[in-house]
Amino acid sequence: MSAGAGGRAGMSDWRHWPVLSVGFRPWFLLMLGFATLAMGLWAAVWIVGGWGAAMQGLLDGGQLDWRWHAHEMIFGVGVALVAGFLTTAAQNWTGRRAWHPAGLLAVLGIWLAARLAFLLMGGDPLWPYLLSIAAELGILFVVARLILLSRQWHNLLFVLALTGMVLADALFALLRHDGGLAGIHGWLGLLPIVAMLLFIAQRVVPPFSANRLGIPPRRTGRYVAFILGGGPLLLFVVVLAKPIVPNAVSLVGATIAAVVAVTGGYALTRWWHRRVLTEPMLWLLFLGVSVVLLGLAWLAGVLVGVPAGGLDGPVHALGLGMLVVMAMGMMTRVSAGHTGRPIHLPRWLRPMLVLMLAVVAGRLLLPIWPGLEPAWLAVTAGGLALVYLAMLLVIGPWLVHERADARPPVRRS
Repeated sequence: MSAGAGGRAGMSDWRHWPVLSVGFRPWFLLMLGFATLAMGLWAAVWIVGGWGAAMQGLLDGGQLDWRWHAHEMIFGVGVALVAGFLTTAAQNWTGRRAWHPAGLLAVLGIWLAARLAFLLMGGDPLWPYLLSIAAELGILFVVARLILLSRQWHNLLFVLALTGMVLADALFALLRHDGGLAGIHGWLGLLPIVAMLLFIAQRVVPPFSANRLGIPPRRTGRYVAFILGGGPLLLFVVVLAKPIVPNAVSLVGATIAAVVAVTGGYALTRWWHRRVLTEPMLWLLFLGVSVVLLGLAWLAGVLVGVPAGGLDGPVHALGLGMLVVMAMGMMTRVSAGHTGRPIHLPRWLRPMLVLMLAVVAGRLLLPIWPGLEPAWLAVTAGGLALVYLAMLLVIGPWLVHERADARPPVRRS
């Protein structure tokens, strides 16, 4: 075989690697790997330097400061989670192929370059933000192309939410030297993720519960779907409009957050069945949605002046509910189902449930129980790193190997 033929064969081989066959595989793999590293480093910041390190940075003038933590959990971990789940779901909805291997590798490479740039350069230079936004634009293009070509107008919310992610990241970049970033705009990127995951939850929880428990699906209807998906996006717009109508954010924003929280509570009661507690993957979804709704209700209170520890509590409730609790349930379900494995929580992950619950509860206590930090912040961050690592060790091999049932991956045109 000639050298040219050998090179072409090698190129052909990598295009058929299982890890590149469907979007969730590499995105979930990188999300878990990076989340493990990011939370481990954040724990180290608190162990080594306490408050000073977290506020000013640990490495070479401030790389690992609070901006790095906030940005990378939202636009690093959060974007990877959404990309893996949403591009796979959109491919299934539309019957069109989401990623070609070369395009997938390119966007993954840009996303990785952004994470590395933030680690090495910190949050002061503009380049890391530009790389981060470029990756988000790539994901937006893929999802928008699938939905628009298939004329699935009922899924346009995802295009709007991903556009919101890009805008939030751009705003973070513009305000990166502004002391006010630590306020409301520093967590703005969470709201599009809330919109997408709550909208997805009202779609997947009823049929998943019905299939697992053998009960009729308990759907909640289009109005609930509109509020759960559209409410957080409307809140996003209200926050964006703060410089124009500063007095409207508190009352209008609190009202929107409260309406979404109450509607979500109604949906949970509608979906609930006592046998949910027998299925860890199901109650993880219920718990994750509950923590997110707690965050919205908490946010509503803070916006109207309720003394509840400031924005730290609601922001972390939203983040932990989505990026830890819901992520564990959704990623395990998707990874098992799409790799030909039984859809249940692996026994090796079950001890991690206890740790996860303790860490989430402990972190949410911090804003209302002063005096626990910085030691407790180090403990909770380290605990989350262990949870992510356990998921990586269990789910990771599924993501890089062929399907367990030997069925070839579906590669739609």
